[in-house]
Amino acid sequence: MGQPLTQTASSSPFHLAGSSERRLKLFLWGDSGVGKTTLALQFPKPVVIDLEGGTDLYGDTFSFDRLRTTDADETMAAVDWLAKGDHSYETAIIDPISVFWEATQKKWSDIFLMRNRQSKGYRFEYFDLGIKEWSTIKAAWKDFIRKLIALDLNVIVTARQKTLYADGALKAIGETFDAEKGLPYLFDIVVRLYRDEKLRFMALCQKDRSGTLPTGPFEIQYAIFEKCLHRAGAHEPAPQGAPPVGASGASPETAPTTPQEDAR
Repeated sequence: MGQPLTQTASSSPFHLAGSSERRLKLFLWGDSGVGKTTLALQFPKPVVIDLEGGTDLYGDTFSFDRLRTTDADETMAAVDWLAKGDHSYETAIIDPISVFWEATQKKWSDIFLMRNRQSKGYRFEYFDLGIKEWSTIKAAWKDFIRKLIALDLNVIVTARQKTLYADGALKAIGETFDAEKGLPYLFDIVVRLYRDEKLRFMALCQKDRSGTLPTGPFEIQYAIFEKCLHRAGAHEPAPQGAPPVGASGASPETAPTTPQEDAR
């Protein structure tokens, strides 16, 4: 039978857990025009890897630096640079991760296709990715996500919305995020953003390790998400002149759903 816990020796690799500044890891997903980018830009000292030009209209409203790219390697290099910490940024934003997922698949598909060109009986147009190829793509994706989550920064990742279909059928059963299916497991907070029948900008929390967000649908306000930071300066006011979260867009066709589909 094991002995009760006592004070550890000085050589122990363990130490007493205590309070510390919290780096928020937040995953936002939803249709276009529901406020993902404008919400993310209100977090402290943001830097954006902008993968589809979502920040083009916000340079006069928010103060932020950005990298405009659609290249998987350039995105990875930017995250590696942020990891070195030789900067004053506090929040890293990937907007949207859907494009990086597509770029990663394309990068490796092109590599596999070029290698396959040397195969006997090669037909470029008939080449299909097998289990081995998908394992390589997933490994590259996971390497990037691990580095991103490990950043000593608040990390906010946005994702597009797509239709969710029943397994083995073409019947639409809701909506989900457009990215690799395991992505939400790595984040502290997962929130779907949408517009309701009154065209209000709304949020529904699907995962919340901070225990600070409402359990039901709520109108999007930066002040609500700010409580999740648990960090010095967390009560600083939102940027002056910030517009209402969101832009024009249609209401979701169905009620918010729990993400569960593979984006492969």
